Amino acid sequence: MRKKLALVFLFFRTSLMTQLPYRVNFLTQALSTLFYFASGVFGLRIVFQFTDSLAGWTLLEIVTLLGVYQLVAGVLSLFVMGNIEALPDKVVDGHLDETLLLPEDAQFLASFGSCNVWALTDIILGFTIITGAAFFQKGMVSLHFIQFIILLACSLIISYSFRMWIGTLSFWLGRTGGGFILFSSIWTMGKYPVDLYPPMIKWLLYTLVPVGIVAATPTYALFQGISFIQMVGLLLVTFMISLFTKFLWWKGLSRYSSATS
Repeated sequence: MRKKLALVFLFFRTSLMTQLPYRVNFLTQALSTLFYFASGVFGLRIVFQFTDSLAGWTLLEIVTLLGVYQLVAGVLSLFVMGNIEALPDKVVDGHLDETLLLPEDAQFLASFGSCNVWALTDIILGFTIITGAAFFQKGMVSLHFIQFIILLACSLIISYSFRMWIGTLSFWLGRTGGGFILFSSIWTMGKYPVDLYPPMIKWLLYTLVPVGIVAATPTYALFQGISFIQMVGLLLVTFMISLFTKFLWWKGLSRYSSATS
């Protein structure tokens, strides 16, 4: 684990040195992130002038949910999203050979080979919103915060795994870029309380495409807490999804034809 963390830091430092000369991109990313988030909060402020809650969620809870969503999206964009979306092209073109020949776990290298440094703006904004919410929420229970941290890690693993499934399917289906577009469209639904959606959509967002776990579940745990059984269940689901991701990767590698074969 220490070796992998050192490699991630090396990838980040290399990407930072590569992208740092383009500082205007950082400013543009920061401004667009702030505008995107502010417009969402502004819309919520208008809605909450006429009601005290939406599907049982207060304004502070929904703003925190947006912050959690922003944080998760930022972490994924910083470390893995660009790498996974490039995986289908590497598989089809045979360029995955370069990764497989390196003396390190191929799935790890395929996921963390480079970093999108500008995604730090999303992480900083999300972290700031979550910290502010914890400060303004009176009587915040420490156990709830611990549950929040654990579930936040689960949401990152689940979000990574589903994207990795799409990338790994390229071993069978070729280029799967359309799958990323479709999943991203569904994934954005996770930035709103899942309770707002019709029952069938809500069920789908917790089961077939569990984007409801991405932000809503950690946020709910932060403010309301969840039971021990629910926590254990979510941990087991995360573990099983992670195992299936590894299994799918190895099955895909067994079908891979390198550029030299």
